[in-house]
Amino acid sequence: MEAAFKKEMEFQAKLAKFKEMPDDTTLNSEIAILYIKREQLEKALLINKKIPDDVKLNNEVALAYLGQRQLKKALPFSKKVIENDPKNTSGLLPTLHIQLGVAYGNQIRDKTEDIAAENTKMALMHFQKVIDTYPKSDVYELAQLYLGVTYSISKQYDKSIEVLEKLVNHATDERVKLNAEANLKQVKELAAEAEQKSDN
Repeated sequence: MEAAFKKEMEFQAKLAKFKEMPDDTTLNSEIAILYIKREQLEKALLINKKIPDDVKLNNEVALAYLGQRQLKKALPFSKKVIENDPKNTSGLLPTLHIQLGVAYGNQIRDKTEDIAAENTKMALMHFQKVIDTYPKSDVYELAQLYLGVTYSISKQYDKSIEVLEKLVNHATDERVKLNAEANLKQVKELAAEAEQKSDN
């Protein structure tokens, strides 16, 4: 209770400061992000219009929309993050790519064949981007796991097995390793079933 009260007091103090200094871009960004954390996205979006190129704020808006499974609404904000921070000076891009990949991956099974193929391509692209560009990020192994799973969902079993076997042998994160092992077993079974069907 005391921690919640303290947070609310800090928020009110920031709001008061914000009223005195409405043009302070750092303060605008901080207030908007606090609104997002308080699930008041509409208020954050109003502030975002004043500072449309703020990388951190655009990232938070994109993640909020992705959390609500609203990929289309997230895309313009994620695009701004990627365009305005090409060298990842903010450190936000690996996680953003993971979340975008997951969002596309979640839509693979729900759509027609053409849309599923496009969603698969986009999911794979985002996971591969993390693997190729951010090998030191804390989501590097997670990107490999999701890449393997996405290959499996799209019935590219050989590629899935290749990615997951490599991950099982090199993963340092124990949870990722256990997930990779479980998925690898399942993919091998699916591959065997698919091969058996094609032989009949």
